[in-house]
Amino acid sequence: MCLKFSNAKIYNHFNHDLTMKISKIVLVGLLIAIIVGTAIYYSLARQNGTISQASLIGKPIPSTLYNQLVQLSNQGYNITVTETDFRVLPENFSDNGKPAVIYVGAEWCPFCGAERWALIIVLSRFGNFSNISYMMSSSTDVYPNTPTFSFAYSSYTSKYITFIPIEYQNREGEPLNKVPTPVYNVWKEYDNLSIPFIIVAYYYQTGTTIDPGLLSGHNWTYVINELHNPNSTIYKEIYAQANMITQMICQVDGNQPMTVCSHFEQTNNQTNSPLTMVNVQRISYSSP
Repeated sequence: MCLKFSNAKIYNHFNHDLTMKISKIVLVGLLIAIIVGTAIYYSLARQNGTISQASLIGKPIPSTLYNQLVQLSNQGYNITVTETDFRVLPENFSDNGKPAVIYVGAEWCPFCGAERWALIIVLSRFGNFSNISYMMSSSTDVYPNTPTFSFAYSSYTSKYITFIPIEYQNREGEPLNKVPTPVYNVWKEYDNLSIPFIIVAYYYQTGTTIDPGLLSGHNWTYVINELHNPNSTIYKEIYAQANMITQMICQVDGNQPMTVCSHFEQTNNQTNSPLTMVNVQRISYSSP
């Protein structure tokens, strides 16, 4: 009887240990499954988000988004400009008697992508866009998938300036907009064909002051939300660049309109160097 009792005791003890071990194994397995499942979920969600965003590339932005961008152009003047990266050219670029703002970039370029946010804010202060399209920088370059826009098939009207955007390559690195010869010559001489390259009448800037790493991997909504937050780095960097370009335009267009230029020191800059007047017109492209 004792032997049977002892056997039963051992058996029950063994069975209890086995149950506890199985329970622990199941619990650990469940935890691993939850962790792996969560990781897969967020990975797929991010992938699907990227795919969803990529599906917008090349499509015209809706009027609701354009209106948001215009709204952004009415703010940000609190970011002051103390220094400028612009230098003086020996040529003065214009179109139909108005100072020309010229942008040379490429759709695949993340630095150009960051710069376009500032340019849209700037140019919306002086005129109106149409046919801006969604764009993301190359997925295989540095700062991949930077959310931005394309000027390739856009148009722009203003009483004060003309805008000549040149997206010389598309997102795949293929030729897109042709670079006018006078612009190409200046771009090659003063910037060694690097991008982005900006001309404001007889001033030029190489590169951008905006860090595309702040935008990379995010979407357009994220950037817009950050541009409504004066404490965000994106707000400070994009509006610093936008206000720098705005101030340069005010200096060459007679400080017009006053609703914009009154935010900056009123100057009519005159260079001591003789300027060669260069009339350059944009080559229009039809959307594919």
